[in-house]
Amino acid sequence: MNKFIKSIIPILLVILLVQPAFGFGGMGTSNSNESSIQPEDLENVTESDQDIALLQHLIEVDMVKLESENEIFVRETLIYRNEGTENYLGSLMSWIPDGAEGVIVARVEMMVDGSLNTLQTTLNGNIVSWNDFMKSNDPLPPLYIIEYSVPAEQTGTITKSQVFNKIFNYPALTKQPGMIILKVIKREADSIYVTDENGNSISASGNPMYEDDNSVLYRWERPGFKEFNVELSQPVVTTAKATSYAIPGIIILLVISYPFLRKKSEKLRNIEHRITENLKSEAEPEEYEPEELVENSPIEIDSGLSGKSKYELETEKHEIQSKISTLENDYASGDLLDEEYEELRNKYRKKADAINSMLNQE
Repeated sequence: MNKFIKSIIPILLVILLVQPAFGFGGMGTSNSNESSIQPEDLENVTESDQDIALLQHLIEVDMVKLESENEIFVRETLIYRNEGTENYLGSLMSWIPDGAEGVIVARVEMMVDGSLNTLQTTLNGNIVSWNDFMKSNDPLPPLYIIEYSVPAEQTGTITKSQVFNKIFNYPALTKQPGMIILKVIKREADSIYVTDENGNSISASGNPMYEDDNSVLYRWERPGFKEFNVELSQPVVTTAKATSYAIPGIIILLVISYPFLRKKSEKLRNIEHRITENLKSEAEPEEYEPEELVENSPIEIDSGLSGKSKYELETEKHEIQSKISTLENDYASGDLLDEEYEELRNKYRKKADAINSMLNQE
């Protein structure tokens, strides 16, 4: 059996390369006609499918062909073989996903010309079936091709994902396939994840082969799974877009969190203070001499100080110095805004200068 399957593979691949898709607009129709194969030996025919084996099942999932129509194009190729002693005349079946549209089944003779005959089908839920005749132990059994499309539904926000689900449903429909081949034709940015019915990854066990046309080929011999899910995902936000979104967000975050950071970080407050002092010094004219201006400017005597004794003035002076010290500590701790700090400091210094002036006059 293994030798037979291996000999079939090259023939199958050659036919797939030369046989065009037949289910959509623009296809060639000269070698396609809807018909049913007539049995050659009516006396040696059975309707029992117990000897019908599925040697090989190829599923092609094309994400590019119908991308503009937001659909996934699927083409399945099945090789059945009648291993019984009688010819078979009866129904063959396969499972197709929900939402499948434009379902077409055709029989391709495994010969050089690869003549193609479209078959009449019956669709019952997810099961597509067709009747055909198969010779007993035919060395060149026919290929059956099923074509359809399914909606390419996208999920996710950071990445957009599309999932194709395939159920093999054996032994209900057929015996366990000898080999399953999956070909995924993807977009350049797509990542592929293949899992079984239990959510376990089966990508590595399929020995993926990456082709030049952005396609990936998987192959499983005597597979243990009865279903696979092909998930293709691509990032919605590129690196450039992410950067353009991140920079304004970082700026907004810094603006909102700055008061809290300033209060907690003495180093940050010191840096801010140095920057403020530098800006003030740059804004002042070079000829400006604060000491001379202070000496030459008349000092206004606070009305609350007049009439006080020298002792009372000295006491008042010490209280103001204590207030200035407390003010500096509060500002360094971030408890005061710059405007409040400047206003109180000027007020205290003005009063201290008035006291000093009165003490110097005595």
